[in-house]
Amino acid sequence: MRYRLIAIDLDGTLLDRAGGLSPRTAAALRSAHEAGIVVAPATARWYQAAVRPFEGIGLAAAAIASAGADVRAPGGEPVAQRPLPAEFARFAAELCDRAGWPATVALPGFAYRRANELPPWAANAPEWLRPVTSLRDADLTGALAVLAEPGAEDPRLAELRAWSDRVELFDALAFTGDGMVSVTAKGVDKGHGLRALCAALGIDPAEAVAIGDSEVDVPMFRAAGLAVAVETGTPGAKAAAQQLIPGPAEDGVAAFLEAILRG
Repeated sequence: MRYRLIAIDLDGTLLDRAGGLSPRTAAALRSAHEAGIVVAPATARWYQAAVRPFEGIGLAAAAIASAGADVRAPGGEPVAQRPLPAEFARFAAELCDRAGWPATVALPGFAYRRANELPPWAANAPEWLRPVTSLRDADLTGALAVLAEPGAEDPRLAELRAWSDRVELFDALAFTGDGMVSVTAKGVDKGHGLRALCAALGIDPAEAVAIGDSEVDVPMFRAAGLAVAVETGTPGAKAAAQQLIPGPAEDGVAAFLEAILRG
């Protein structure tokens, strides 16, 4: 089977524990691109952060960003963007402030990054990232997704999960291995994003590969022709996959790409 699109989760799948690409992985991504395969990060990160690792190696990637809420063609043209309910965006902002959770709220042009203290680089942050210590006064009009980072045992997680009938909530992993909760509008997930990107590019989803490591990736596993999980992923992700590969510390994605390029 010749695959035409590869959607790859970033944290815990493609990027190493320092949040970067190994030289072998960078070379394999370039080779896939040169072979005519569309390479797309499929991540809970907002768009500008999703494509940054690819821009760093000279690739104009497509993207399934904000856990499927922000889908773009190579070069950045929007394919599909689905905002969260406005009332949930305000609730999530209030909850993250009250609970002291680190959180990212993605909008089409930038993201708010909430932390209890501003990082040293805050004064020099790029225009697409706005560090804040409170989301109370943030303009969340058109917010696409929330990526919250509560502690695993935080009882206030129940307040977030109480919205599960009105939004999509998925557990995800940061590149450090820490747990996160990704929230998008109802019916929006990485599978929705993969199908939208394939439709825009004239690609049959059966010709797509999805690679990931956690529950947020399972919907795109179901949408793709081939579902691949890293061996360091969660039990749910591995159970939903058709193939397992080594994690980023062992350049698993690079080895997989090299193998399919060899035919």
